[in-house]
Amino acid sequence: MRTALALLIVACLAPRTAHAGRDFYGWLYGTEVMPERGVELQTWIYEQNDKYGTHGKETWLWWGPLIGVTDQLELALPIELWWADADMSHPSFSLKRFGAEVRYRLVSQDPVDAPRFAPLVRLAIKRDVALRDDVRLEGDAVASYEVGALHALIDVGAVGDITPHDHRFELHPGAGVSLAVTGELRVGAEIYAEINSQLASESWAIVGPDLAWTHGRFWLSGAVGIGIYHVGLAPRVMWGIAF
Repeated sequence: MRTALALLIVACLAPRTAHAGRDFYGWLYGTEVMPERGVELQTWIYEQNDKYGTHGKETWLWWGPLIGVTDQLELALPIELWWADADMSHPSFSLKRFGAEVRYRLVSQDPVDAPRFAPLVRLAIKRDVALRDDVRLEGDAVASYEVGALHALIDVGAVGDITPHDHRFELHPGAGVSLAVTGELRVGAEIYAEINSQLASESWAIVGPDLAWTHGRFWLSGAVGIGIYHVGLAPRVMWGIAF
């Protein structure tokens, strides 16, 4: 009896592989979600440098918990902080947005039953702290395919900022590939763009290498985006700790 109890305690306390909820890319959403009743804290930091004709700079901090509602449905409660210097002379820093989002994986994530092709849908609603009447709606259709050490992903996102007097929409397409080097380390490359539906001068695009590392309950991924249209360097790094 004592031996069985000791083994149960060790099993509960021993570190488990935090595979659910991780992302292999920097600027793209993944197709893994937290298991039911699982919780993870995620942090993202990303920048856009020499942006548009004004050569502005932006740094964003995204932080929030992710909760597994079911084995395929995930809830996120993000807070976004923003630093910007649009004309190189008047920098500003503020709490930019907060909101909620859901991510639904359309197929099983069980290691035995999971298919190679995995689609995911993401929907979010956020409030702008400074512009009180602004409502931001976000959506992504994501699909991944995994065979052996190779993982490929396509992410087509859309964003809309809506006020009683105005609206603005953007398309956020991207794609990437990731290759497993070891059981914990992956390397790859990705391409990503933010396309303004009204002003082509306020659109930008990048391409560059990415890296992902998983260790127990912790994972980290990032990309170095090299500007190919209206932006200089756009790095992004994110990490998560599962509980």
